[in-house]
Amino acid sequence: MKKNTDGLDKFKPASDDFEFQQYPFYWLMRVASAYSLRMEKSLKKGGINITAWRILMILREMGTLSVSDIATHAVAKTPTITRATYKLQTDGHVKISTSEKDGRVSMVKLTDSGEQAISKVIGNSQRLFESIYADFSSEQVEALNATLQKLFLNLSEF
Repeated sequence: MKKNTDGLDKFKPASDDFEFQQYPFYWLMRVASAYSLRMEKSLKKGGINITAWRILMILREMGTLSVSDIATHAVAKTPTITRATYKLQTDGHVKISTSEKDGRVSMVKLTDSGEQAISKVIGNSQRLFESIYADFSSEQVEALNATLQKLFLNLSEF
């Protein structure tokens, strides 16, 4: 295999110089899994799961959205988001209505109950978030976010 001079070989699985513990996706998956395991405990106390949490937080931040827009922001399959939103509607956390512009599109809006569920989970998970950000400065978190956004955009273009 030809040597690449960009210094990135140790991060590429096809390279002879690959080091799995230097592979960013090794760490991304470890972080995501550890976060999910710990977050599930807080979410369980609030009566919701990870998918519901993501949907509720997206709606809280962005307002009323279509199911497909929620799926895009959550980087999830539309059928998964559709099932989860109907469960959230049954639980009273969201209201689903037909779009006035396009009758084929379902719009999802956060309800007061959904706001309360988010607030409860945020309260239950405060210690988790404090520990996640321990030893980080605001600048470090912003730099991490910028790097992750760049990785995401590169993956989106693939």
